[in-house]
Amino acid sequence: MSDCKPVRTPMETGIKLHSVQDDTATNDPEIPYKELVGSLMYIAQGTRPDIAYAVSALSQFNSCYTMAHWSCAKRVLRYLKGTLDHGLTFTKSGKNLTGYVDADWGNCSLDRRSYTGTAFLLANAAISWEAKKQRTVALSSTEAEYTALSEAAREAIYLSGFLKEVGMTSFAKVLLHNDNQSAGKLAVNPVYHSRSKHIDIKCHFIRQAFTEHEIELTYTPTEEMRADVLTKALPSAKHHFCVDGIGIKVIDISRIRI
Repeated sequence: MSDCKPVRTPMETGIKLHSVQDDTATNDPEIPYKELVGSLMYIAQGTRPDIAYAVSALSQFNSCYTMAHWSCAKRVLRYLKGTLDHGLTFTKSGKNLTGYVDADWGNCSLDRRSYTGTAFLLANAAISWEAKKQRTVALSSTEAEYTALSEAAREAIYLSGFLKEVGMTSFAKVLLHNDNQSAGKLAVNPVYHSRSKHIDIKCHFIRQAFTEHEIELTYTPTEEMRADVLTKALPSAKHHFCVDGIGIKVIDISRIRI
């Protein structure tokens, strides 16, 4: 792969990994699929949130991969080949902890579970991120986004507490961005609505979080939602907008001193 042709995104838009037509060489032991996905997972969890969704999606096929899945995994390598000089870039500004949370409703065509994507920024770059499938099937986009908000609130509380423990006590409330107005209203409204009674009690934890902790929710339009890159494969322009928005930029390697 050292001579491969780079691509601009880690995964093609619209691809449905559960319905690929190529069933040749299923679980071929000669194909190091699991080894590659494991290596990519290490990178995605450590320094490259821009490939987190692609790797999470591919990891679902560790026990039932085909040549089509292998090609998708190699595409991530081609993307990394073209972005070798990219990395998380922290600045002196942006001293407040800021979170972005998004959900892609019914993302998985097999079980129709939604995907949650969260990214928390400090000094204008991500310090915590997640791209994972939700545990239950959401009956609406509002429920999917509300579930994602609940998970993000828990992470916000943890990060805020950790930063205060290490001496960073000067930042204001954690600002949490979401792009679903219905979920946002449900999160701050103490009145139970008939359409939300079925939502798991644990998800309503978010209301308590906003009441008892220094978390503030704000609406951000979908086109400006940086966590979108953690929930689905995006077109090139939107992908790079999100990647830049979570602090992954071109690094001048010559200026790095070890």
